[in-house]
Amino acid sequence: MNPVYTSEDLLDHHGIGAIITNEHGEILMQEHIKFGFWTIPIGKVDLNKSVTEGLAQELFEECDIIVKNSEEIATKEYQYLRQGKKVVVWGHVFAILKYSGTIKNKEPHKHTKQLFMSIEQIKKLPHLSDMTLLYLESIGIQRPKIIL
Repeated sequence: MNPVYTSEDLLDHHGIGAIITNEHGEILMQEHIKFGFWTIPIGKVDLNKSVTEGLAQELFEECDIIVKNSEEIATKEYQYLRQGKKVVVWGHVFAILKYSGTIKNKEPHKHTKQLFMSIEQIKKLPHLSDMTLLYLESIGIQRPKIIL
């Protein structure tokens, strides 16, 4: 897959990932069109915002919820080669402890599906985002990025 990168994608930036669970302990996952993987809700933090402000902005834009309480649970630096340029992304995964609103897919042009899945279901998905893998690592689950 050869995604089309925006100018923002080619700049070093902080990225966020959000673990949102339902009453059954299942995790909200999205099928991401641009990158062709399944992922927890993810996004870029604008240069003029803090990581927590970026988290709140992304979850409102993607899921229509307002974050009331969150906790950072994992971080990792990633280096990607995008259009011949090295891009550094500092990834931050947050557990969303409290939010208001009803989750809905506000960006169907970016995410074909948005649904809650168990950890067992997530582990079986063929292609996961780095942020989803970082979350799995944080709870002691190691698996390759792609399962063939």
